[in-house]
Amino acid sequence: GFYEVIDCILEEDHLNHYLLSIRDYDTYTYSHSVNVGVLSLMVARRYFGNSDRHDLRELGIGFFLHDLGKIRINPGVIMKEGLLTDEEMAEMRRHPLYGFDILKETNQLTTESKLIVLEHHEREDGRGYPYGLYGGEIHEYARICALVDMYDALTSDRPYREKMIPCQALNLIKGKLADRTQKALFEILVLVLGEN
Repeated sequence: GFYEVIDCILEEDHLNHYLLSIRDYDTYTYSHSVNVGVLSLMVARRYFGNSDRHDLRELGIGFFLHDLGKIRINPGVIMKEGLLTDEEMAEMRRHPLYGFDILKETNQLTTESKLIVLEHHEREDGRGYPYGLYGGEIHEYARICALVDMYDALTSDRPYREKMIPCQALNLIKGKLADRTQKALFEILVLVLGEN
């Protein structure tokens, strides 16, 4: 079942190597990566049903490593309590590209991880980064990750703000849903959270 898929993913040597690098870098980024990995996979499994067009193992690896590029960013920027300067923000926005580079340099880049790592900060209105893609240009894999990423970030304590309770976070996200795909994914996220 599902947990066998998770076990199988977590037995991947290169994934473990990367997760340990993330853990050594920053414990919040590590727990966030694991939360987003598991929850995104639950949403993806529901969303794609039993379609064999999607490799859940490869998807899971992409979800777990979505923030891998942060290990190349100065930890002071990640831990900063106040607002980021323009320069720090520009650096932070490079983490999808850094993650892509790390996977490419180590020959671990799959179609799934490439899409997730590069596009999980793109937004339907074109205001995301690094490419400013619009709605339909953003791959479904990345859209699943983006939604769960947002939910986990809102419900986690951060140096610059207090965490929200789940229903507050879901209400905030619900107010920002842009299209049918997002609404469908949101409904599945609510379902999955309700079951766990």
